Amino acid sequence: MIVGLIPAAGRSRRMGQPKLALPVAGKTVIEHVVGTLHQAGVNPVLVVLGPHVADLAGPARSAGASVLLLPWPTPDMRATVQRGLDWLEEALHPPEDWDWLLAPGDHPTLEIEVIQQLLAQRRAHPEKEIFVPVHAGRRGHPTLIRWRLALGLSDHPAELGVNSYLREHAVVTLEVPVAQASVIEDLDTPEDYARLLSRWPSSPKSE
Repeated sequence: MIVGLIPAAGRSRRMGQPKLALPVAGKTVIEHVVGTLHQAGVNPVLVVLGPHVADLAGPARSAGASVLLLPWPTPDMRATVQRGLDWLEEALHPPEDWDWLLAPGDHPTLEIEVIQQLLAQRRAHPEKEIFVPVHAGRRGHPTLIRWRLALGLSDHPAELGVNSYLREHAVVTLEVPVAQASVIEDLDTPEDYARLLSRWPSSPKSE
């Protein structure tokens, strides 16, 4: 069983507006991400939102995700991820051999094939517990992780991020080379959004 976790409580400061609500090819960014996870067989999917982006709850639910709407902003992505993991643990009680896929909400170019490659390597290497796509020598997104490791994140120092926690488990990490450059693409600035729209000419243009 694979559950998806999308931390989506950021403030989009560099974009200047809530980037996960931006339209791309007739859908919002968050709808694209949730839809790709479902098409790749990841279900359920949880989207974690802060109160400042509460309007994203509707699109996320319409795409088929569960939504955790936090009553206050989180200080960083690590805290957002932890709240999501706590919710999944309480709601689903996942056994340790389940997997969870950590997927950024600002990753609309996420491709089904990448997720399928991670899952194939998970089956081929049962001794590994973290699977990270790598393109051109750079680690990207999303990351596939055994649920057992989710249980230990709360004990990691609060000031350190998720990547710091995962690096402590390098011996059980497998880097998965992929041809898709999309794994290292982000949507952070208006320039990033313009490039994204140029690849999807049918997308409604922002005003």
